[in-house]
Amino acid sequence: MPIIVQACIVAVTLALVAVAIVLIRAITQLQSTAQQLEQTMGHINRTIPEIERTVVEARSVLDTLGSAANRIDSLTSQFAATGERLARASSLVVGEVVEPAVKVAALVKGVRAGASALAGTFLKRRGVVPTTPHEGGNHHE
Repeated sequence: MPIIVQACIVAVTLALVAVAIVLIRAITQLQSTAQQLEQTMGHINRTIPEIERTVVEARSVLDTLGSAANRIDSLTSQFAATGERLARASSLVVGEVVEPAVKVAALVKGVRAGASALAGTFLKRRGVVPTTPHEGGNHHE
């Protein structure tokens, strides 16, 4: 056999050995990756039920919060209605009691001032001087 054919056979053999080594390393790497993937899937499978329980509990909490918010909204509406009733009652008290009382107080003050003025004039005409510590004004000397 000629040397060239022998050299080609050696080259092809070396190439096949190199390909075999690369394939063995690739298969080893794939086995390692598959093992890690299997472990990850096992962990995910163990975690999924916990996630499902958490979601159910979260839904329960959200439902509870929703019903609490509805109750709070109802209470707020009731407080608002009570406030409106109290405002109307206060307005009624002011309109029906306080305003007439202020008018009566003003009338009494006016009658008193008028009676005092009449009595002062009557006493001055009779010559009697009232015994007051001061005669009006703001100075009490």
